[in-house]
Amino acid sequence: MSQKRFRRILLANDDGIDAPGIQILEKVAEHFADEIWVVAPATDKSGVSNSISLREPVRVEARGARKFAVHGTPADCVAVAVRYLMKDSPPDVLLSGINSGSNIGFETVLSGTVGAAITGVLLGIPSIALSQDKRPEDQPEWHTAAEQCLPVLQTLFDAGLPAGCCLNVNFPNLPQGQVNGMRVTRQGIGKVKGVTVTPTADPHGEDYFWLRVEHGVTDLPENSEVSAVAAGFISVTPLTWERTSQQVWSELSAQLSQSGTV
Repeated sequence: MSQKRFRRILLANDDGIDAPGIQILEKVAEHFADEIWVVAPATDKSGVSNSISLREPVRVEARGARKFAVHGTPADCVAVAVRYLMKDSPPDVLLSGINSGSNIGFETVLSGTVGAAITGVLLGIPSIALSQDKRPEDQPEWHTAAEQCLPVLQTLFDAGLPAGCCLNVNFPNLPQGQVNGMRVTRQGIGKVKGVTVTPTADPHGEDYFWLRVEHGVTDLPENSEVSAVAAGFISVTPLTWERTSQQVWSELSAQLSQSGTV
């Protein structure tokens, strides 16, 4: 391993500060930086994207040296870390994860893991989101992430982290030693089919509701995250917050121009 190249790395996630994925990531990050700061949600905040707590206070609880549990969203964690806890010497890099389950295709829109990384980019910090794919009904097998995270980060750091976007990394759900390599991918649609809403009666007979993301069989477009991970590759996708459909923008602009509307 080469000499440590960063002074400070910030870790965040959406599974919570006690999740196994961030513990794996902390051990890997120690190879690259003199200081590791962990600023993560006090509880599981999956599915909150990059939401910021604008209408309620955010409380921060010290859990040890350079380790803080935030009673807020993953984006809150990054904002509090960069703009308050580390404001005199901001982190050189933000690593978010390692998430329990993939963040592929439409999942990246919902993901607090990716949301934390996007927030890091917004605040001028080069950022990487990392996730371990798994079957929806299973607990993750962390072997691949634990084995591959260090060389993947080494490769990405050697290549240079881009400005203005985060890198979204997904480790395939494979036995140790069976990963086929790494591919640079596009987001694509992924595996999300929709959202299910299940009512459940409380002791008073009133309904409350469980919302879950519904997964299903999907197409495997060339160069997409889902096709790469399905083929046993680690996917790396550069993501930004720009969601404009260039095709529709061009078509709608032309139509409205012809009608004299614009």
